[in-house]
Amino acid sequence: NIFGFAFNAPGDVVAGYQKYDRSNMNFNLAFSTLLAKVHSFKVGGELQSYTIRNYSLGNEGAFALAGLFANLAPGQTQEDVLINRGVNNYGYDVFGNEYTGDDPVDKAHQPLFAAFYIQDKMEFKDLIINAGLRFDYIDIDNMMPIDPTQPELTFDKSTGKVKDGGLVEVPTFSSVSPRLGFSFPVTDKTIFHAQYGKFVQQSRLRDVYQGYYATSSNIGGGFYIPAPVGFNVRPTRTTQYEIGFTQQIGEIASFDITGYYKDIQDQVLFDQINTQTTSAYGSYFVLQNGDFATTKGLELTFNLRRYQRFSANASLAYQDAKGTGSYPNSNRGIVGAPLDGVTVFSPQYISPLEYNNKFRGNVNVDYRFAADDGGPILQQLGLSALLTFASGHPYTRGIGGADLEGDARDRQPVESLNSSTTPSTFQIDLRVDKTFNITDKLNLNVYFYVINLLDALNIQNVFLRTGSTNDDGYLSDPTLGGQLIER
Repeated sequence: NIFGFAFNAPGDVVAGYQKYDRSNMNFNLAFSTLLAKVHSFKVGGELQSYTIRNYSLGNEGAFALAGLFANLAPGQTQEDVLINRGVNNYGYDVFGNEYTGDDPVDKAHQPLFAAFYIQDKMEFKDLIINAGLRFDYIDIDNMMPIDPTQPELTFDKSTGKVKDGGLVEVPTFSSVSPRLGFSFPVTDKTIFHAQYGKFVQQSRLRDVYQGYYATSSNIGGGFYIPAPVGFNVRPTRTTQYEIGFTQQIGEIASFDITGYYKDIQDQVLFDQINTQTTSAYGSYFVLQNGDFATTKGLELTFNLRRYQRFSANASLAYQDAKGTGSYPNSNRGIVGAPLDGVTVFSPQYISPLEYNNKFRGNVNVDYRFAADDGGPILQQLGLSALLTFASGHPYTRGIGGADLEGDARDRQPVESLNSSTTPSTFQIDLRVDKTFNITDKLNLNVYFYVINLLDALNIQNVFLRTGSTNDDGYLSDPTLGGQLIER
Protein backbone atom coordinates (compact mmCIF):
# COMPACT_ATOMS: atom_id res chain seq x y z
CA ASN A 1 0.00 0.00 0.00
CA ILE A 2 1.74 3.14 -1.23
CA PHE A 3 0.23 6.54 -0.43
CA GLY A 4 -3.22 5.01 -0.28
CA PHE A 5 -2.88 3.05 -3.54
CA ALA A 6 -3.06 -0.75 -3.30
CA PHE A 7 -0.97 -2.92 -5.63
CA ASN A 8 -0.73 -6.68 -6.21
CA ALA A 9 2.73 -7.97 -5.34
CA PRO A 10 4.73 -9.90 -7.98
CA GLY A 11 3.57 -13.52 -8.14
CA ASP A 12 0.20 -12.78 -6.53
CA VAL A 13 -2.61 -14.88 -8.01
CA VAL A 14 -5.40 -12.56 -9.16
CA ALA A 15 -7.46 -15.01 -11.20
CA GLY A 16 -10.09 -17.42 -10.01
CA TYR A 17 -10.68 -20.95 -11.30
CA GLN A 18 -13.49 -21.65 -13.72
CA LYS A 19 -14.56 -24.19 -16.29
CA TYR A 20 -17.80 -24.57 -18.19
CA ASP A 21 -19.42 -26.67 -20.88
CA ARG A 22 -22.28 -25.32 -22.99
CA SER A 23 -23.97 -27.07 -25.88
CA ASN A 24 -27.18 -26.48 -27.78
CA MET A 25 -29.30 -27.88 -30.59
CA ASN A 26 -31.54 -25.78 -32.84
CA PHE A 27 -34.37 -27.06 -35.02
CA ASN A 28 -36.46 -25.05 -37.50
CA LEU A 29 -39.30 -26.22 -39.72
CA ALA A 30 -41.56 -24.12 -41.97
CA PHE A 31 -44.11 -24.70 -44.70
CA SER A 32 -45.43 -22.04 -47.07
CA THR A 33 -47.96 -22.11 -49.89
CA LEU A 34 -50.02 -19.82 -52.09
CA LEU A 35 -53.80 -20.13 -51.68
CA ALA A 36 -56.31 -18.75 -54.19
CA LYS A 37 -53.70 -16.31 -55.58
CA VAL A 38 -54.45 -14.00 -52.65
CA HIS A 39 -53.09 -15.68 -49.53
CA SER A 40 -49.39 -16.38 -49.02
CA PHE A 41 -49.77 -18.73 -46.09
CA LYS A 42 -46.89 -19.83 -43.86
CA VAL A 43 -46.74 -22.00 -40.77
CA GLY A 44 -43.66 -23.03 -38.85
CA GLY A 45 -41.93 -23.71 -35.58
CA GLU A 46 -38.57 -23.66 -33.89
CA LEU A 47 -36.97 -25.45 -30.97
CA GLN A 48 -33.81 -24.59 -29.03
CA SER A 49 -32.42 -26.94 -26.41
CA TYR A 50 -29.37 -26.22 -24.21
CA THR A 51 -27.20 -28.06 -21.69
CA ILE A 52 -25.23 -25.67 -19.49
CA ARG A 53 -22.59 -26.64 -16.90
CA ASN A 54 -20.43 -24.32 -14.78
CA TYR A 55 -17.83 -24.65 -12.06
CA SER A 56 -15.97 -21.77 -10.45
CA LEU A 57 -14.26 -20.83 -7.22
CA GLY A 58 -12.75 -17.45 -6.47
CA ASN A 59 -9.00 -17.16 -6.06
CA GLU A 60 -9.28 -16.44 -2.36
CA GLY A 61 -11.03 -19.80 -1.99
CA ALA A 62 -9.34 -21.94 -4.62
CA PHE A 63 -5.77 -21.27 -3.51
CA ALA A 64 -6.44 -21.65 0.21
CA LEU A 65 -7.88 -25.15 -0.16
CA ALA A 66 -4.61 -27.02 0.37
CA GLY A 67 -4.25 -25.57 3.84
CA LEU A 68 -7.93 -26.02 4.65
CA PHE A 69 -7.95 -29.63 3.51
CA ALA A 70 -4.87 -30.34 5.63
CA ASN A 71 -6.54 -28.98 8.77
CA LEU A 72 -10.04 -30.44 8.69
CA ALA A 73 -12.07 -30.17 11.86
CA PRO A 74 -13.30 -33.40 13.46
CA GLY A 75 -16.11 -34.81 11.30
CA GLN A 76 -15.49 -32.26 8.53
CA THR A 77 -14.95 -33.43 4.95
CA GLN A 78 -13.38 -31.77 1.92
CA GLU A 79 -16.88 -31.50 0.46
CA ASP A 80 -17.99 -29.56 3.55
CA VAL A 81 -15.10 -27.13 3.04
CA LEU A 82 -15.98 -26.49 -0.62
CA ILE A 83 -19.66 -25.96 0.16
CA ASN A 84 -18.86 -23.59 3.00
CA ARG A 85 -16.53 -21.61 0.70
CA GLY A 86 -19.44 -21.08 -1.72
CA VAL A 87 -18.38 -23.17 -4.69
CA ASN A 88 -20.40 -22.14 -7.76
CA ASN A 89 -21.33 -25.41 -9.43
CA TYR A 90 -24.08 -26.81 -11.63
CA GLY A 91 -23.55 -29.68 -14.04
CA TYR A 92 -20.46 -30.52 -11.98
CA ASP A 93 -20.18 -31.79 -8.42
CA VAL A 94 -18.40 -29.73 -5.76
CA PHE A 95 -15.03 -31.19 -6.83
CA GLY A 96 -15.51 -30.22 -10.50
CA ASN A 97 -16.39 -33.66 -11.83
CA GLU A 98 -19.13 -33.76 -14.50
CA TYR A 99 -22.45 -34.68 -12.90
CA THR A 100 -25.22 -36.47 -14.82
CA GLY A 101 -27.62 -37.32 -11.99
CA ASP A 102 -30.93 -35.76 -10.94
CA ASP A 103 -29.93 -33.94 -7.76
CA PRO A 104 -31.38 -30.42 -8.31
CA VAL A 105 -28.39 -28.84 -6.57
CA ASP A 106 -25.71 -30.34 -8.82
CA LYS A 107 -27.46 -31.17 -12.10
CA ALA A 108 -26.90 -29.23 -15.32
CA HIS A 109 -29.45 -26.68 -16.51
CA GLN A 110 -31.31 -27.73 -19.65
CA PRO A 111 -33.45 -24.76 -20.74
CA LEU A 112 -35.91 -25.22 -23.59
CA PHE A 113 -37.25 -22.53 -25.92
CA ALA A 114 -40.04 -23.50 -28.33
CA ALA A 115 -42.19 -21.44 -30.67
CA PHE A 116 -44.95 -21.99 -33.18
CA TYR A 117 -46.14 -19.34 -35.63
CA ILE A 118 -48.72 -18.90 -38.35
CA GLN A 119 -48.91 -15.97 -40.74
CA ASP A 120 -50.82 -14.94 -43.82
CA LYS A 121 -49.94 -12.29 -46.39
CA MET A 122 -53.12 -11.23 -48.18
CA GLU A 123 -52.65 -9.27 -51.40
CA PHE A 124 -55.73 -7.54 -52.74
CA LYS A 125 -55.95 -4.99 -55.55
CA ASP A 126 -55.08 -1.93 -53.45
CA LEU A 127 -54.33 -3.43 -50.06
CA ILE A 128 -51.72 -5.77 -48.59
CA ILE A 129 -52.33 -7.25 -45.12
CA ASN A 130 -49.84 -9.24 -43.06
CA ALA A 131 -51.41 -11.00 -40.09
CA GLY A 132 -49.91 -13.57 -37.78
CA LEU A 133 -49.78 -15.20 -34.37
CA ARG A 134 -46.74 -16.53 -32.53
CA PHE A 135 -46.80 -18.84 -29.53
CA ASP A 136 -43.70 -18.93 -27.31
CA TYR A 137 -42.95 -21.53 -24.64
CA ILE A 138 -39.97 -20.98 -22.32
CA ASP A 139 -38.68 -23.34 -19.67
CA ILE A 140 -35.44 -22.09 -18.08
CA ASP A 141 -35.12 -25.32 -16.04
CA ASN A 142 -34.26 -23.63 -12.76
CA MET A 143 -35.00 -23.96 -9.06
CA MET A 144 -35.64 -21.17 -6.58
CA PRO A 145 -35.84 -20.85 -2.77
CA ILE A 146 -39.22 -21.86 -1.41
CA ASP A 147 -39.64 -18.46 0.28
CA PRO A 148 -37.13 -15.67 -0.57
CA THR A 149 -38.04 -13.81 2.63
CA GLN A 150 -37.07 -16.85 4.72
CA PRO A 151 -33.75 -18.18 3.34
CA GLU A 152 -33.42 -20.47 6.37
CA LEU A 153 -36.13 -22.67 4.84
CA THR A 154 -33.71 -23.37 1.97
CA PHE A 155 -30.18 -22.97 3.34
CA ASP A 156 -28.33 -24.03 6.46
CA LYS A 157 -26.51 -20.87 7.47
CA SER A 158 -23.80 -22.65 9.47
CA THR A 159 -22.81 -25.17 6.77
CA GLY A 160 -24.03 -23.50 3.56
CA LYS A 161 -25.83 -26.69 2.49
CA VAL A 162 -29.22 -26.80 0.79
CA LYS A 163 -32.01 -28.35 2.85
CA ASP A 164 -34.22 -31.11 1.49
CA GLY A 165 -37.40 -29.62 0.06
CA GLY A 166 -35.98 -26.11 0.23
CA LEU A 167 -36.07 -25.56 -3.53
CA VAL A 168 -39.09 -25.38 -5.84
CA GLU A 169 -39.24 -25.36 -9.63
CA VAL A 170 -39.44 -22.05 -11.47
CA PRO A 171 -42.73 -21.95 -13.44
CA THR A 172 -42.62 -22.19 -17.22
CA PHE A 173 -43.66 -19.22 -19.34
CA SER A 174 -45.92 -19.15 -22.36
CA SER A 175 -47.26 -16.28 -24.42
CA VAL A 176 -49.30 -15.61 -27.56
CA SER A 177 -48.09 -12.61 -29.57
CA PRO A 178 -50.23 -11.11 -32.35
CA ARG A 179 -48.68 -9.29 -35.32
CA LEU A 180 -50.56 -7.13 -37.82
CA GLY A 181 -49.35 -4.98 -40.69
CA PHE A 182 -50.90 -3.44 -43.77
CA SER A 183 -50.00 -1.15 -46.64
CA PHE A 184 -51.93 0.51 -49.45
CA PRO A 185 -51.19 3.09 -52.16
CA VAL A 186 -52.27 6.68 -51.56
CA THR A 187 -51.21 7.78 -55.04
CA ASP A 188 -49.45 5.95 -57.86
CA LYS A 189 -46.10 6.86 -56.23
CA THR A 190 -46.97 6.95 -52.52
CA ILE A 191 -47.53 3.91 -50.30
CA PHE A 192 -48.77 4.09 -46.71
CA HIS A 193 -47.76 1.33 -44.24
CA ALA A 194 -48.42 0.52 -40.58
CA GLN A 195 -47.52 -2.32 -38.21
CA TYR A 196 -48.37 -3.53 -34.73
CA GLY A 197 -46.81 -6.39 -32.81
CA LYS A 198 -46.06 -7.93 -29.45
CA PHE A 199 -42.72 -9.60 -28.68
CA VAL A 200 -41.21 -11.55 -25.78
CA GLN A 201 -37.54 -12.26 -25.05
CA GLN A 202 -35.97 -14.23 -22.22
CA SER A 203 -33.30 -12.36 -20.28
CA ARG A 204 -29.66 -13.43 -20.27
CA LEU A 205 -29.32 -16.88 -18.73
CA ARG A 206 -26.39 -15.66 -16.64
CA ASP A 207 -28.95 -13.51 -14.80
CA VAL A 208 -30.79 -16.62 -13.55
CA TYR A 209 -28.12 -19.30 -13.11
CA GLN A 210 -25.87 -19.54 -10.09
CA GLY A 211 -24.75 -22.48 -7.99
CA TYR A 212 -26.92 -22.85 -4.92
CA TYR A 213 -23.92 -23.12 -2.60
CA ALA A 214 -22.62 -19.84 -4.01
CA THR A 215 -26.01 -18.26 -3.38
CA SER A 216 -26.05 -19.63 0.15
CA SER A 217 -22.62 -18.12 0.80
CA ASN A 218 -23.60 -14.76 -0.69
CA ILE A 219 -26.83 -14.18 1.17
CA GLY A 220 -25.33 -15.62 4.34
CA GLY A 221 -22.90 -12.71 4.30
CA GLY A 222 -25.74 -10.28 4.92
CA PHE A 223 -26.40 -7.05 3.09
CA TYR A 224 -23.86 -7.07 0.25
CA ILE A 225 -23.84 -9.59 -2.61
CA PRO A 226 -21.00 -9.34 -5.17
CA ALA A 227 -22.93 -10.94 -8.05
CA PRO A 228 -26.67 -11.40 -7.40
CA VAL A 229 -28.92 -13.43 -9.67
CA GLY A 230 -32.68 -13.78 -10.04
CA PHE A 231 -33.79 -17.40 -10.15
CA ASN A 232 -37.23 -16.52 -11.49
CA VAL A 233 -36.59 -13.70 -13.95
CA ARG A 234 -39.40 -13.63 -16.50
CA PRO A 235 -39.08 -12.63 -20.18
CA THR A 236 -39.13 -9.00 -21.21
CA ARG A 237 -42.31 -8.00 -23.07
CA THR A 238 -42.40 -5.37 -25.84
CA THR A 239 -45.33 -3.80 -27.66
CA GLN A 240 -44.38 -1.92 -30.83
CA TYR A 241 -46.35 0.43 -33.09
CA GLU A 242 -45.06 1.67 -36.43
CA ILE A 243 -46.50 3.96 -39.10
CA GLY A 244 -45.04 5.58 -42.21
CA PHE A 245 -45.11 6.04 -45.96
CA THR A 246 -42.83 5.45 -48.94
CA GLN A 247 -42.55 8.01 -51.73
CA GLN A 248 -41.13 7.15 -55.15
CA ILE A 249 -39.06 9.93 -56.73
CA GLY A 250 -38.93 9.57 -60.50
CA GLU A 251 -37.95 6.11 -61.74
CA ILE A 252 -34.73 5.55 -59.82
CA ALA A 253 -35.16 6.87 -56.27
CA SER A 254 -37.42 6.42 -53.26
CA PHE A 255 -37.82 8.02 -49.85
CA ASP A 256 -39.32 6.46 -46.70
CA ILE A 257 -40.28 8.02 -43.40
CA THR A 258 -41.36 5.83 -40.47
CA GLY A 259 -42.31 6.69 -36.91
CA TYR A 260 -42.39 4.11 -34.13
CA TYR A 261 -43.23 3.71 -30.46
CA LYS A 262 -42.10 0.85 -28.19
CA ASP A 263 -43.41 0.03 -24.74
CA ILE A 264 -41.00 -2.33 -22.91
CA GLN A 265 -42.07 -4.05 -19.69
CA ASP A 266 -40.45 -6.46 -17.20
CA GLN A 267 -36.84 -5.48 -17.81
CA VAL A 268 -34.35 -6.86 -15.30
CA LEU A 269 -33.40 -4.66 -12.34
CA PHE A 270 -31.17 -4.79 -9.27
CA ASP A 271 -33.41 -5.03 -6.20
CA GLN A 272 -33.43 -5.96 -2.55
CA ILE A 273 -35.25 -8.74 -0.71
CA ASN A 274 -36.16 -7.84 2.86
CA THR A 275 -36.25 -10.92 5.03
CA GLN A 276 -38.76 -11.44 7.80
CA THR A 277 -37.88 -9.96 11.18
CA THR A 278 -37.59 -13.44 12.69
CA SER A 279 -35.14 -14.63 10.00
CA ALA A 280 -31.52 -15.34 10.82
CA TYR A 281 -30.60 -13.77 7.47
CA GLY A 282 -30.33 -10.08 6.70
CA SER A 283 -31.62 -8.30 3.61
CA TYR A 284 -29.93 -9.32 0.37
CA PHE A 285 -29.81 -8.29 -3.29
CA VAL A 286 -31.38 -10.08 -6.26
CA LEU A 287 -32.17 -9.49 -9.91
CA GLN A 288 -35.84 -9.47 -10.79
CA ASN A 289 -38.33 -7.94 -13.22
CA GLY A 290 -39.50 -4.40 -12.71
CA ASP A 291 -37.79 -1.85 -14.95
CA PHE A 292 -39.75 -0.42 -17.86
CA ALA A 293 -38.86 1.82 -20.78
CA THR A 294 -40.51 3.69 -23.63
CA THR A 295 -38.76 4.32 -26.91
CA LYS A 296 -40.09 6.56 -29.64
CA GLY A 297 -38.38 7.66 -32.78
CA LEU A 298 -38.39 8.62 -36.42
CA GLU A 299 -36.43 7.00 -39.26
CA LEU A 300 -35.81 8.49 -42.70
CA THR A 301 -34.24 6.48 -45.51
CA PHE A 302 -33.29 7.37 -49.07
CA ASN A 303 -32.40 4.93 -51.87
CA LEU A 304 -31.01 5.74 -55.31
CA ARG A 305 -30.74 2.84 -57.73
CA ARG A 306 -27.63 2.72 -59.85
CA TYR A 307 -27.76 5.42 -62.52
CA GLN A 308 -24.82 6.13 -64.81
CA ARG A 309 -22.48 4.06 -62.58
CA PHE A 310 -23.59 5.83 -59.38
CA SER A 311 -25.80 4.54 -56.55
CA ALA A 312 -26.45 5.77 -53.02
CA ASN A 313 -28.48 5.13 -49.91
CA ALA A 314 -28.74 7.07 -46.68
CA SER A 315 -30.60 6.94 -43.39
CA LEU A 316 -31.18 9.27 -40.48
CA ALA A 317 -32.77 8.18 -37.21
CA TYR A 318 -34.00 10.12 -34.20
CA GLN A 319 -34.66 8.17 -31.00
CA ASP A 320 -35.81 9.12 -27.51
CA ALA A 321 -35.39 6.24 -25.04
CA LYS A 322 -36.35 6.76 -21.41
CA GLY A 323 -36.91 4.35 -18.58
CA THR A 324 -36.25 3.42 -14.98
CA GLY A 325 -32.97 1.60 -15.69
CA SER A 326 -30.46 1.31 -18.53
CA TYR A 327 -29.20 -2.18 -17.66
CA PRO A 328 -29.75 -4.78 -14.89
CA ASN A 329 -27.19 -3.28 -12.48
CA SER A 330 -28.22 0.37 -12.94
CA ASN A 331 -29.50 0.47 -9.35
CA ARG A 332 -26.39 -1.12 -7.85
CA GLY A 333 -25.17 0.87 -4.85
CA ILE A 334 -28.48 2.80 -4.64
CA VAL A 335 -31.02 0.15 -3.70
CA GLY A 336 -31.21 -0.23 0.04
CA ALA A 337 -29.10 2.87 0.74
CA PRO A 338 -30.58 5.25 3.35
CA LEU A 339 -32.00 8.39 1.74
CA ASP A 340 -33.63 11.27 3.65
CA GLY A 341 -34.56 8.99 6.49
CA VAL A 342 -35.89 6.24 4.21
CA THR A 343 -33.95 3.09 5.05
CA VAL A 344 -34.81 1.27 1.82
CA PHE A 345 -34.85 3.25 -1.41
CA SER A 346 -35.53 1.94 -4.91
CA PRO A 347 -35.52 4.48 -7.80
CA GLN A 348 -38.80 4.72 -9.70
CA TYR A 349 -38.35 7.85 -11.79
CA ILE A 350 -37.87 7.93 -15.55
CA SER A 351 -34.70 9.34 -17.09
CA PRO A 352 -32.80 9.11 -20.41
CA LEU A 353 -31.21 5.70 -20.92
CA GLU A 354 -27.43 5.52 -21.15
CA TYR A 355 -27.31 3.66 -24.47
CA ASN A 356 -29.57 6.13 -26.28
CA ASN A 357 -28.24 8.11 -29.24
CA LYS A 358 -30.68 10.85 -30.15
CA PHE A 359 -29.38 11.05 -33.70
CA ARG A 360 -27.72 8.34 -35.74
CA GLY A 361 -27.19 8.09 -39.47
CA ASN A 362 -25.15 6.85 -42.38
CA VAL A 363 -24.55 7.67 -46.04
CA ASN A 364 -23.25 5.05 -48.46
CA VAL A 365 -22.19 6.04 -51.99
CA ASP A 366 -20.88 3.70 -54.67
CA TYR A 367 -19.38 4.44 -58.11
CA ARG A 368 -18.79 1.32 -60.21
CA PHE A 369 -17.99 0.32 -63.80
CA ALA A 370 -19.93 -2.62 -65.23
CA ALA A 371 -18.36 -5.71 -66.84
CA ASP A 372 -18.31 -4.19 -70.33
CA ASP A 373 -17.80 -0.57 -69.33
CA GLY A 374 -14.65 1.57 -69.22
CA GLY A 375 -12.27 -0.65 -71.13
CA PRO A 376 -9.96 -3.39 -69.82
CA ILE A 377 -8.54 -1.24 -66.99
CA LEU A 378 -11.69 0.37 -65.56
CA GLN A 379 -14.26 -2.38 -66.12
CA GLN A 380 -15.54 -3.93 -62.89
CA LEU A 381 -13.64 -1.32 -60.89
CA GLY A 382 -15.56 0.29 -58.04
CA LEU A 383 -15.19 2.79 -55.26
CA SER A 384 -17.52 2.98 -52.25
CA ALA A 385 -17.51 5.19 -49.18
CA LEU A 386 -19.50 4.77 -45.97
CA LEU A 387 -20.04 7.77 -43.72
CA THR A 388 -21.44 7.07 -40.23
CA PHE A 389 -22.26 9.54 -37.50
CA ALA A 390 -24.05 9.56 -34.16
CA SER A 391 -24.74 11.94 -31.33
CA GLY A 392 -23.27 11.03 -27.97
CA HIS A 393 -24.95 9.02 -25.25
CA PRO A 394 -26.16 10.34 -21.88
CA TYR A 395 -24.12 10.28 -18.68
CA THR A 396 -24.25 11.94 -15.26
CA ARG A 397 -21.66 14.41 -13.98
CA GLY A 398 -20.66 13.83 -10.37
CA ILE A 399 -18.23 14.45 -7.57
CA GLY A 400 -17.01 12.10 -4.88
CA GLY A 401 -14.23 9.88 -3.70
CA ALA A 402 -11.43 8.07 -5.48
CA ASP A 403 -13.72 5.40 -6.95
CA LEU A 404 -16.00 7.86 -8.71
CA GLU A 405 -15.98 5.85 -11.94
CA GLY A 406 -16.84 2.63 -10.10
CA ASP A 407 -19.28 2.09 -7.25
CA ALA A 408 -22.31 4.38 -7.34
CA ARG A 409 -22.09 4.74 -3.56
CA ASP A 410 -18.81 6.64 -3.96
CA ARG A 411 -20.22 9.51 -5.97
CA GLN A 412 -22.63 12.38 -5.62
CA PRO A 413 -24.40 13.62 -8.77
CA VAL A 414 -24.28 17.33 -9.53
CA GLU A 415 -27.14 17.20 -12.05
CA SER A 416 -30.22 15.20 -12.94
CA LEU A 417 -29.59 11.63 -14.01
CA ASN A 418 -28.09 11.35 -17.52
CA SER A 419 -28.38 15.09 -18.23
CA SER A 420 -25.01 15.38 -19.96
CA THR A 421 -24.06 13.88 -23.31
CA THR A 422 -20.76 12.58 -24.63
CA PRO A 423 -19.39 14.15 -27.85
CA SER A 424 -20.76 13.05 -31.21
CA THR A 425 -18.88 10.59 -33.42
CA PHE A 426 -18.07 10.70 -37.12
CA GLN A 427 -16.26 8.25 -39.39
CA ILE A 428 -15.62 7.56 -43.08
CA ASP A 429 -14.65 4.12 -44.39
CA LEU A 430 -13.37 3.70 -47.96
CA ARG A 431 -13.19 0.63 -50.18
CA VAL A 432 -11.72 0.34 -53.68
CA ASP A 433 -12.10 -3.01 -55.44
CA LYS A 434 -11.75 -4.60 -58.85
CA THR A 435 -13.02 -7.92 -60.16
CA PHE A 436 -10.98 -10.00 -62.60
CA ASN A 437 -12.49 -12.78 -64.71
CA ILE A 438 -10.17 -15.76 -64.40
CA THR A 439 -12.43 -18.19 -66.29
CA ASP A 440 -16.07 -18.26 -67.30
CA LYS A 441 -16.94 -19.66 -63.88
CA LEU A 442 -14.24 -18.12 -61.68
CA ASN A 443 -13.80 -14.48 -60.66
CA LEU A 444 -11.19 -12.86 -58.42
CA ASN A 445 -12.05 -9.74 -56.40
CA VAL A 446 -9.17 -7.64 -55.08
CA TYR A 447 -9.95 -4.80 -52.71
CA PHE A 448 -8.25 -2.07 -50.68
CA TYR A 449 -10.14 -1.14 -47.51
CA VAL A 450 -9.46 1.79 -45.19
CA ILE A 451 -11.31 2.04 -41.88
CA ASN A 452 -11.62 5.58 -40.49
CA LEU A 453 -10.12 7.28 -43.53
CA LEU A 454 -9.71 10.69 -41.86
CA ASP A 455 -8.30 9.20 -38.65
CA ALA A 456 -11.10 10.80 -36.66
CA LEU A 457 -10.78 10.60 -32.87
CA ASN A 458 -14.18 9.38 -31.66
CA ILE A 459 -14.82 9.64 -27.94
CA GLN A 460 -16.87 6.78 -26.51
CA ASN A 461 -16.88 7.69 -22.80
CA VAL A 462 -15.65 10.46 -20.51
CA PHE A 463 -14.65 10.82 -16.86
CA LEU A 464 -17.74 11.59 -14.77
CA ARG A 465 -16.01 14.19 -12.62
CA THR A 466 -14.85 16.40 -15.49
CA GLY A 467 -16.62 15.32 -18.69
CA SER A 468 -13.14 14.99 -20.23
CA THR A 469 -11.24 12.03 -21.68
CA ASN A 470 -7.76 13.01 -20.45
CA ASP A 471 -8.36 14.37 -16.93
CA ASP A 472 -10.36 12.53 -14.28
CA GLY A 473 -10.21 15.55 -11.94
CA TYR A 474 -8.66 13.56 -9.08
CA LEU A 475 -5.42 15.50 -8.79
CA SER A 476 -7.09 18.90 -9.17
CA ASP A 477 -9.44 18.22 -6.24
CA PRO A 478 -7.75 19.56 -3.07
CA THR A 479 -9.64 17.04 -0.90
CA LEU A 480 -8.45 14.05 -2.95
CA GLY A 481 -5.30 13.91 -5.06
CA GLY A 482 -4.37 17.43 -4.07
CA GLN A 483 -3.25 16.14 -0.69
CA LEU A 484 -0.87 13.70 -2.40
CA ILE A 485 0.68 16.51 -4.42
CA GLU A 486 1.40 18.47 -1.21
CA ARG A 487 3.16 15.43 0.24
